[in-house]
Amino acid sequence: MSQLKKRLVIKVIVLFSLLSVSIMFNQSAAITSEVLPKTEDNFSNQISLLASSFPINIYSDTDFITLGLPGNGSIDNPYRIEDYLIQDSLGYGIFISGVSQYFIVQNCVIRNSLLYGILIQNVKFGNGNVSNNICENNGDAGIFILQSVGITAENNLCIGNEFGFEIRYSSDCYIFNNTCGSNLFSGMYLRHELQGSTYANNSLINNKYFGMDFFLANGSFVYNNTFENNGIRIYEESLETYLHYELLGNIVNNQKIGYFKNVESLYLTDTEYGQIFLFNCSNVFIENQYFVRTLFGIYSYESSNCTFHNNIFDTNLGHGIDVFNSNKIIIDSNTFNNNSNGLNFYNSPNMTISNNEFYSDGLVIENANVEILATYIVENNTVNDKPLGFFFNDHSLVLSGAVQYGEIIVINSSNIEIYNQAINDTQIGILLAFSNSCSIFGTVLTNIITSMVVVECNDITISDNRIENNIDGIVAIYVSSLEIKNNIISYNSANAIDILYCDNVSIDNNICEFNIWGLELRYNENVNVTSSIFQQNTVVGIFAYYTSEMIIYNVTCAFAEWGMYFLFVNDIDVYESKILNNNVDGVYMNNILRADIYSNNISYNFFGIKAKFTDYCTFTHNTFRENFEYGISLDSRCDHNLIHHNYFINNQLNDVTGMKSQGWDDGYNNTWYDINTQEGNWWSNIVSYAYRIGGYGYSVDIFPLNPKEPETPITTPTPTKTGFLFTIPILFTSSMMVIFRIRKRLKK
Repeated sequence: MSQLKKRLVIKVIVLFSLLSVSIMFNQSAAITSEVLPKTEDNFSNQISLLASSFPINIYSDTDFITLGLPGNGSIDNPYRIEDYLIQDSLGYGIFISGVSQYFIVQNCVIRNSLLYGILIQNVKFGNGNVSNNICENNGDAGIFILQSVGITAENNLCIGNEFGFEIRYSSDCYIFNNTCGSNLFSGMYLRHELQGSTYANNSLINNKYFGMDFFLANGSFVYNNTFENNGIRIYEESLETYLHYELLGNIVNNQKIGYFKNVESLYLTDTEYGQIFLFNCSNVFIENQYFVRTLFGIYSYESSNCTFHNNIFDTNLGHGIDVFNSNKIIIDSNTFNNNSNGLNFYNSPNMTISNNEFYSDGLVIENANVEILATYIVENNTVNDKPLGFFFNDHSLVLSGAVQYGEIIVINSSNIEIYNQAINDTQIGILLAFSNSCSIFGTVLTNIITSMVVVECNDITISDNRIENNIDGIVAIYVSSLEIKNNIISYNSANAIDILYCDNVSIDNNICEFNIWGLELRYNENVNVTSSIFQQNTVVGIFAYYTSEMIIYNVTCAFAEWGMYFLFVNDIDVYESKILNNNVDGVYMNNILRADIYSNNISYNFFGIKAKFTDYCTFTHNTFRENFEYGISLDSRCDHNLIHHNYFINNQLNDVTGMKSQGWDDGYNNTWYDINTQEGNWWSNIVSYAYRIGGYGYSVDIFPLNPKEPETPITTPTPTKTGFLFTIPILFTSSMMVIFRIRKRLKK
């Protein structure tokens, strides 16, 4: 999260920088004629003939003339941006927007731009051509075409960018004879309303995820493209839109890409195809195919009565087989090896899955209710040479470890015990769905996409498991009465625990460390998190979003970006916990109502507590020690909060409003002392009879307790959170009249 945040900040700065650079550039005609030496790395033969240039920005037709570019803007003599080397731009290498004259960008090398190599935007007259350029190692796309019509891009080389091409909201474009290789995400990232465009004779080679990735593009013509070690993905929201695509003559890894629409009685065999799409097809038989190192092997959408038999799906970046909104599909005697997902079903009834072998992947079922799942036949499949356990409508069953499973799926069952299993290298280790009174314990799950998923269940216990080196640890959705205790969940590359739409959740005595996120809570009620350790997680220890009635007790959140991050949370208690050494905030609070934060050690963070839109909360009996910024910071939209009986020890002082204060308050009607007992907070740097709080709320702790640094308090407040009694230290020996006059003066 922090890297994304930093990146957004960088981009904002870049936009301002671009404007300044553009003005300087236009005024000084900064395109230079310096010729680079022939020893330039890579592309040396071409680069030796290029002139080094600052970024080139064209905002109107007149800028072509201002910059002294050749051509006159006609179709026979377009303006030409050609033969330039542009490196290390803080934004774009070449930017062209809103022009109506003909232009061509050709024979340029654009490298290491922070954003895009070439950006063509809002050009709607079919008058732009981008050809014979090299775009290398740019931060976003090598070539980005946005909100334009009729742009031609040909014979370009885009390598090592995030995307080779990115095209959005641009119709009737002609993209041909380009090479996109080794880009960090997609060769061509094709999004939103691209109808009428043609992609022909392009080479998409070794891009990390997708060769061509169409998303809501509303149809395109895709002809004679070559893919190596990636393939095509198309995502649309209706069958009608899928039918707008035409794919002909495309090759992946020297095999055909088959795109079949409205076909009946199709028979495909003997390794002729490397990727197959089926849309509204029926009576299809596919066997003896070898689908390797593409995006996915077979994609079936609204098709029926199909059989996929004796095929091999090997090292595909997505699904081996993806069945979407289809019916009566038989998947038999196939081998799935090391695909990102082996076999995936979405909203598809009447499936038969039999005699298949999965290695380092497995079976995933999405968006299926009990009625759909009752139509499934799943039998005699193995995962990593162990049985794939599929249990539907079973009751009082014990999976004790006497039989070791490669994957366990339990659906519409009750009183199931799963223990002493060792599951690894699959898609989902254990899935519980529509089941009651089940328990998973004493099990080790490693190297799995999602180690454990619990969906629409009641009374589930997950205890004493070791969950390590997966992508996600435990995921629970729509579960009532969920207990997660005594687990070690570590080194997962996403969430340790992810809880959504659940109620009556108990998370006790777990260790979650070295994950990206520790505990993520979204849309939950009645959650207790106790006696657990969340440390060394990259982003956050505990994250809560739209969650209410929550208790966090005796928890450690340390060494992350945020210790605890609360957003739209109501009625939460955090007490007797340690929130230490976090890089941003110990506790971040945004849109919080009625939180009680007490008796915690919140130390050595950047900010101790940072609050925004936070009302009617109390912060009492906490220790804030040596936070780099304020112990507590309340912004201008924080109202009616109480802060008292806290220790503020050597937190950073700030002089923004002239106050050397360890607290900050821009809010309204926040009170930094207990009104009833007339006791405030301990401040290690107090120099007066009252303590002024920094910020434009002009708050004052008029009853500070001790001007000297105290020991860490050991008093524990009562669970009722009221009636705290403390002995007030003697602050001074002046007469009551002097005290009265000082306080009266402070109130003015």
